[in-house]
Amino acid sequence: MDEKQIQQVVAEVLKRLATQMAANGERGTLIFVFSGATAGFAEALQQIRSAVLRGFRVELVFSHGAEQLYAQFVWEQLQDFPQVSILDASKWLRTVKDARAIIVPMLSVNTLSKLSLLIADNLASNVILHGLFSGKPVVLAQNGVDPRDAGRTEPHFPGASAALAKAILERLDVVRGYGCRVTDVSQLSEALEATFEPKATALANNRHANETGKSAAPDRKNIVTAADVLRACHSGVQLRLRSSAVITPLARELATKHGVGLLQDS
Repeated sequence: MDEKQIQQVVAEVLKRLATQMAANGERGTLIFVFSGATAGFAEALQQIRSAVLRGFRVELVFSHGAEQLYAQFVWEQLQDFPQVSILDASKWLRTVKDARAIIVPMLSVNTLSKLSLLIADNLASNVILHGLFSGKPVVLAQNGVDPRDAGRTEPHFPGASAALAKAILERLDVVRGYGCRVTDVSQLSEALEATFEPKATALANNRHANETGKSAAPDRKNIVTAADVLRACHSGVQLRLRSSAVITPLARELATKHGVGLLQDS
């Protein structure tokens, strides 16, 4: 049995498991955005199936490049799987607002560059950026862009200069600063679940702050991102920060725009 046949068997087993486990999407909607990269394709499909088995509903979004390359094949692989559908482009903003998180399992250099420059000129980049603007967890698989990844080194990046590789890695750092969680495609599920735990802690802190009249403090990291500021804005609290906290430029801009105080300990 070759690798393709094994994947087909695994997919069929997972589909039957989903039916038996009554996967009903009760944990909410995850938006999976395919942006045209090719590294990690088989694992990306497995991550979607895994999300359904864990109780999520999945909405699929394809960039123009992804639409041309493999959208039809992705849909053929998933159309009989429960709780999976194509996002209605006419209702994308509402879907983003209602979603639990945005996941990009196959990130292209083109989309990474747009995100780092805050360019939203198509449905895929709009969904990702508005997820960040709404304070949603945004998880990106780096395999399609990281020049150090085996999936890119051999077929695509063998002749990349050091300056080009550095520019790509810098763009990854920029989107991390915006609040994106960047990980390997095989770790998307774990990274996503990890984003929910800090958010629950932050919400508990915000409730306590509202009750006591004190400001809330992000307790999970030393970098304050746009997502932190937006959550504070939505909860009507100020952010109390460590004296060593680093505030990203976008976070500072949004704090000024929305009147969120950034109170650093002396």
